[in-house]
Amino acid sequence: MLSKFQQFSIAPALGVCLLVFGFWGLANAAEVVIQSTPDGGLQPRLSVDNQGGVHLLYFKKRINTPAAREGNLYYRQYNVESGQFGLPVKVSSDAFAMQTFSIARASMAITDDGRIHVLWYYPRSSEFIYSRSNPERTSFERQRSIVQINIEGIDAGGDIAAIGSQVAIIWGAGDLSLEHQRTMFARFSHDSGVSFGQEASISNPDLGACACCSLAAEYLNDNDLLVAYRSAIDGIGRHMQLLTVTSTDKELSGASYGSMRELQKWDASYCPLSTNDIVRGEDGQLWLAFETESRIVQLNLRNQEVIAKLAEPYLETRQKNPTIAINKEGDRLVAWGEAISHARGGRMNMRIVDKEGFNTGFELAEEIRIDDYSFPAAVAFPDGNFLVLH
Repeated sequence: MLSKFQQFSIAPALGVCLLVFGFWGLANAAEVVIQSTPDGGLQPRLSVDNQGGVHLLYFKKRINTPAAREGNLYYRQYNVESGQFGLPVKVSSDAFAMQTFSIARASMAITDDGRIHVLWYYPRSSEFIYSRSNPERTSFERQRSIVQINIEGIDAGGDIAAIGSQVAIIWGAGDLSLEHQRTMFARFSHDSGVSFGQEASISNPDLGACACCSLAAEYLNDNDLLVAYRSAIDGIGRHMQLLTVTSTDKELSGASYGSMRELQKWDASYCPLSTNDIVRGEDGQLWLAFETESRIVQLNLRNQEVIAKLAEPYLETRQKNPTIAINKEGDRLVAWGEAISHARGGRMNMRIVDKEGFNTGFELAEEIRIDDYSFPAAVAFPDGNFLVLH
């Protein structure tokens, strides 16, 4: 019997090791291309715009200080004709020291005018930094500190989301020693980042907020923003909370929480240092990949009864830093790292689930090591193939 999967590797291209895995689903053939981040970059983030364009954000160390962690953020756009990423454009105005923790990763979002909006964390001064590109994406504005009031205890776990001309910046703040009292905050722009409204508390303070866990945010529609974050109820209830914030006529009008599923619950007296990722499929369905009790879970945000673990680990080690992508056929690819420490990237693991929810059993036959201080990022190309960077 022929397998649905075929694997092969090709010679390095432009000095970058490139692996291609063929995946045959129920409909059309798709490939999974796995490669290291271009330009020797670390901590990649990938996004797709409304026209199917693929965009990359990453951190690169300064060449003259290879042993240090100081460097800059860069942006590159994927060129469909050449099949490669274009020239890098520097995002950060000033060099900064990269955090070894994955929760400090930068994030980006894209508005309909073509601008790239980026949020990142400065560990030395404990502040969130924002910048946006011009519509042509050839340069970025001078960076600026975006949080001025609710800055106590900010600890790297912010995110940015966009739809139309709206941009939302979300973060957690409050006394680091009183996690059960921490709160989620947001600032909203309705003019593509020209200006932002006042800082507003958006979460239930009784739930708290994990001090050192990342969050993920995405617009459900023009008025509703969904925020997936980890609570800290009584200091131990580190559950994955699904918060919907509603904005009408540019004013916040309410917030509500989704029902808690068993696989969202995680009781822990320590900070999990976890991350999560949201992706939207062509059918409008939103999917969340996150970690619960050291295992990666996927959740349909519009039909929250659909929730499941992805796979057992290679060894009895923790699964961390998931990334999720959906292609035009509805196949979902989720990749993550295993056997990770603060500095070690670990070993990549991956699964593909088809649109019917069937875990296809796709596995990596070759061991792929994620670069130290880094994590995977995944995206689906318009033709249905997948790209995974590390």
